[in-house]
Amino acid sequence: MDASTAPEHTHGHGHHLLVCLDGSPSAEVSLPYALVIAKTFSSKVTLVRVLEQPPDHSQPHVSDVLSWEIARREADAYLERLQQQTAASLGQLVQIRLEQGEAGERVVDVAREIGADLVVLSNHDRGVRTASHLGHTVQQVLAIARSSVFIVHTSSSSAAALPKRLLLPLDGSLRTESVLPTAARIAKAYGAELLLVHVVQEQLPTLVLNSPEDLALCHQLAMNLEGSALRYLDDLRNRLTHESTSVRTLVVRHANERQALLDVSVREQVDLIVLSAHGCACDPGHSFGSVTTDLIAHSHVPMLVLQDISDQHHSRPVSDHPSAAPTMRASYAPGVE
Repeated sequence: MDASTAPEHTHGHGHHLLVCLDGSPSAEVSLPYALVIAKTFSSKVTLVRVLEQPPDHSQPHVSDVLSWEIARREADAYLERLQQQTAASLGQLVQIRLEQGEAGERVVDVAREIGADLVVLSNHDRGVRTASHLGHTVQQVLAIARSSVFIVHTSSSSAAALPKRLLLPLDGSLRTESVLPTAARIAKAYGAELLLVHVVQEQLPTLVLNSPEDLALCHQLAMNLEGSALRYLDDLRNRLTHESTSVRTLVVRHANERQALLDVSVREQVDLIVLSAHGCACDPGHSFGSVTTDLIAHSHVPMLVLQDISDQHHSRPVSDHPSAAPTMRASYAPGVE
C-alpha cells in the first residue's frame, strides 16, 4: 500500500481483508484461504453479507416486511456464527457487516469504507454457473473494484488452502515482479515452492505470416527469447533463494499465453496462482488486464491478484518512473514499494 494514501487505521495493524459471503457453502470455500492470508500477514478480517433488496420495496406488503425481517435476522445469526468460528481460528477479533442493496456495489463500497487491501470471494454466487464462468457478484466486483482480490473456485477444498506450490506468471515487467515479496512470504510461511513461469509466444502461420523466411525469423526470435527468459528467471530465483524459499523456473513456448498458464497450473498441481492485476501492456482504464481477467474466469486454481493501479489516480499507473517497481497496494511485505 502506498503510505501516502493508506487509511490511517492500517498503520501498525497489518492489513485488512474483506471476505464476501452469501449464506451458501459455495461462498464459504473462500474462508480457509482468507485465514491463510490473514495469519501470514497478521491482517484484520471483516466478513460481509449483502441482502438483495426485495422487489418493489418502495411499497412493500406486510408479508414482504415480515419475510424481509426474518431473512435479515437469519443473515445476522449466520454472520455471528461464522464470526465466532473465524475469530477462534485467528485468535483475534473479527468484524461483521450486514448490508443491503446490490451485492457487488455494496462489497466495493464497504471495501473502500474500511480500507480493505484485499477482497476475498468465491467465483460463483450460491454455486450458480453462468456462461462467463463467473457469478454476477464477482463480475461486478472485478468491473469496479480498485483493490486486490482473492478468487477461490467453488470446487476448491479447505485441505488445499495450505499452499504447497505457488505459480507466479512473469512477463519480464516490473509490474509482474512486484508480487514476488508477497508470494515469497506466503511460501516461506507454509514451506511452499515458488514456480516462476514465463511464456514465450509462438507465432502461428497465417495468410500474412506465411513466407519461409518470415517463419524462420519468428522461430529464431522465439529461440532467442526463450534463452533470455531462462536467464531472467534464473536471476530472480537466485534473489529469492536467499530468503530460504524453494524456487523452480519454467519457460514455455505456446501460441496462447493464457492457455499455457492454465495448462501449467494443472500439470504442476499448483495450489495458488499469485499475479499482478496488469502486465507490461497495462491499460490503467481497466481494473484488471486481459490475461488476468481470462485466468480468473477459467482457472480452477485459487488466484491472489495484487492490484498495481492507484485507487486515487486510476487514470495512470502508480509509478511513473520506468525503473521503479509500482507500489502494490496489497503488498504485505514490509518496505515494498
